[in-house]
Amino acid sequence: IEKIPEGPGFIVYYHGATSVDYHFFVCNLYIQTGRVSYSVVDHGLRMIPGLQLYLKLLPAVYGGREQCVEILKKGNLLGVAPGGARESFFSDENYGILWGNRKGFAQVAIDAKVPIIPLFTQNIREVCRTLRTSCKIYFICSFSNS
Repeated sequence: IEKIPEGPGFIVYYHGATSVDYHFFVCNLYIQTGRVSYSVVDHGLRMIPGLQLYLKLLPAVYGGREQCVEILKKGNLLGVAPGGARESFFSDENYGILWGNRKGFAQVAIDAKVPIIPLFTQNIREVCRTLRTSCKIYFICSFSNS
């Protein structure tokens, strides 16, 4: 948090099997500094019952590049995981980046003239393992108090 600039910035993070690390970061940022970080999320999350309230609090951004540039130009922080669900489900313990052709975040940062702030949580891949079979993906989650 001490490395986050005073003004706007584009936070780019690795999407583990869960993005709980990023959500803890956003909450901690607000608690420590009073700053809100907008978060780019998939449209499909709106369909999950009960999640809408959390997405309003986050606050979630569903729009495209133009909306992201506008948020950043207003002096805000904005977070995005370019790999999204693909990275969440199909990356492995080697932390392979699965961005495909998703490089629009770099253009957003250029257009808004803001720094890109990389965010990475060591061992986030170990929180939940994904086991791929021929047609199903299983999650095995383990949380410890250590």
